Amino acid sequence: MRILLVRVAAETRYMKAMYRVVRMEPLSLEYLGAAVRGDHDVKILDMRIEGGWDGLRRTMELYRPHIVGTGGDTCEASACKRVLTMAKRLDPEILTVVGGIHATTIPSDFHHPDIDLVCVNEGVFAFREIVAHFEKGLDFGSIDGIAMKEGGGLRLTPERPLSELDTLPPPDRSLTADVRDRYGFSLWGKHLALMRFTQGCVGRCDFCPSWAQTGKRYLRRSVESMIAEMRTIREPYIYFVCEESLLDTKLSLELAEAVRKERIDKRFGMPLRADTIVKKPHVIEAWVEAGLEDTIVGFEQASDDHLQDREKTTTVEDNAAAMRILKAAGVSCTGSMFFRPDFSKEQFDRLVAHTIELEVDCPQYFVLTPIPGTKLFDKSRTLLVEHNFDLWDFNHAVTPTTLPLELFYEEYMSAFRTHLEPFVVELYKKKLARMSEAEIAEEMDGLLGLREVFGTLHLDHEEYSGPGRQGRTPCPQ
Repeated sequence: MRILLVRVAAETRYMKAMYRVVRMEPLSLEYLGAAVRGDHDVKILDMRIEGGWDGLRRTMELYRPHIVGTGGDTCEASACKRVLTMAKRLDPEILTVVGGIHATTIPSDFHHPDIDLVCVNEGVFAFREIVAHFEKGLDFGSIDGIAMKEGGGLRLTPERPLSELDTLPPPDRSLTADVRDRYGFSLWGKHLALMRFTQGCVGRCDFCPSWAQTGKRYLRRSVESMIAEMRTIREPYIYFVCEESLLDTKLSLELAEAVRKERIDKRFGMPLRADTIVKKPHVIEAWVEAGLEDTIVGFEQASDDHLQDREKTTTVEDNAAAMRILKAAGVSCTGSMFFRPDFSKEQFDRLVAHTIELEVDCPQYFVLTPIPGTKLFDKSRTLLVEHNFDLWDFNHAVTPTTLPLELFYEEYMSAFRTHLEPFVVELYKKKLARMSEAEIAEEMDGLLGLREVFGTLHLDHEEYSGPGRQGRTPCPQ
């Protein structure tokens, strides 16, 4: 059978601008492709770089798939629906499947006439079974970990146990071979590959769905499987897509040693918790010797009270100590900071000042968003003022703002003035020095495009126009 896997592209102004500077490889689709390619013809189409909707339509018409699968984040959910509607209009007999984080946290949002099946949580082995059942004409009801239409609603089959990471097939990067030189993560690098090392986190932050998805477990891959996959990667930079990479001290040290011993010769980036850095500076040092260059750390807030509001177990002092350790080790830090919609101007100013005090190499600002599947979502249900999931992109306020809406976004955009601080400029110089002239031009063009969008984010709102006005549509359950 012919199976088309689609990396969607959302249609909002912000996401279109973001795709110009952040385009990671579709690792989840490469895993799915690896699971079924041995017996079937599989194609990945990345709409972000392969012609958008016109490219998708041409591909569907020429490839004539029997199965179309897609998935994405909450802000990409409507694009997923549109992809599968296009497939059904081409051929109603095509089996349409959706998965990913949004499908897992709120599968009911994909109860749609053009969607046949929803994969909930890890979908690699569920998708393999779906393909086998479809080929043989069998009923899907015996497959664990999916949702299927029944009696005017969706029926969830029994939960599928999470797979140990070493049991997953290695992702098939040959499926993206023709476009791999287009993948990158802004300043981190234009030639970058993704790898899974661990899954889960010991944190219980109320805005993060990841720890709940793993049933509070922390899953790990073996050193042997990691090294074997690294040897197949041609990109010079590898980023670990984990919630927290180095919780397991013994495993982390063993992998760092193996990377050095086997002369993998890559640069690495990974997400870390501030308290992990503080408690394990020797692990950071070992990874620097193995090639660690960058990390993302969730600093989030400027006060312990606000951190506790988010149920974080780290403190402001942890954040400061972590930055000192990273600076001493020569590791660049992208620091994640959340502006709460209810912030006053003084609170905006305080978080920006805190970012400067920490000397975060690359400040990364977001608007606190109650994504489905989080404790924050449950806390915020009655407060929601913007229900169009297209705007749930961590850059639009979906709960009430204290400031007038346009002023809220002016303060938000103004925060990026920290990118003119000397310690940030130094990072820009270091990263741009590795890019070609064409890559630098693309990067600058993309960043200017983002700046233009940030200046008018208030225009995107459909329901909310500022303090005093509430949303009208109930949020999906």
